[in-house]
Amino acid sequence: MSANVFKIENGVLALSMVDPAAVGYDESWQAPGGKEVFEVTLADYTTANGNDISCQVTSGALTASANTTDDTTPATFCQPEVTTTIVGVTSYSLDGTILQDPQIAQGVSAFLFEHDTKQAYFYLGLNGDATPPAAIGRLRVIAGAFGGDARTSLTSDFTLPVAPKPDISYGNATTNRVVKGDGSTVTPASMAAAAPAAL
Repeated sequence: MSANVFKIENGVLALSMVDPAAVGYDESWQAPGGKEVFEVTLADYTTANGNDISCQVTSGALTASANTTDDTTPATFCQPEVTTTIVGVTSYSLDGTILQDPQIAQGVSAFLFEHDTKQAYFYLGLNGDATPPAAIGRLRVIAGAFGGDARTSLTSDFTLPVAPKPDISYGNATTNRVVKGDGSTVTPASMAAAAPAAL
């Protein structure tokens, strides 16, 4: 079997502030309006409370961090020391790099600074808008860098903590499988109907 390679040619990244006063709001929502990862589009995030930051992003990734600890039982007269690794719940962050734009009053730099520490929904699409693979979820906004070296294009790295575990849509426009943060899986009806029958 040959290797499968994927490149981000047309990625999207958007943030929208969580609004507990929204109609029907529920704390389990992973996207504005409680939409699923296979339903959201950039338009859901570009309201008065949101920002499509795609064109300022040079790198974006949902990063998993293992949560492990070692429990060591000391050696005895009868047996050597034993170390058991205990695995906890994995934590996630949305990591990336943006081009700073402090010269724009409503730019990404201002948005991150204005909403520092607040909760927001995120939408990370790796193959354009409304197409898998994509991820949605909630995170905490953290302000980015302001300034840097003279006469260079200024960038700012960010690490935004994600909680709870995000929902991810794997596949493409015709074969889509969603793995939700709660561990359940969904094959959207529209995608299942489009997929060829098994032989």
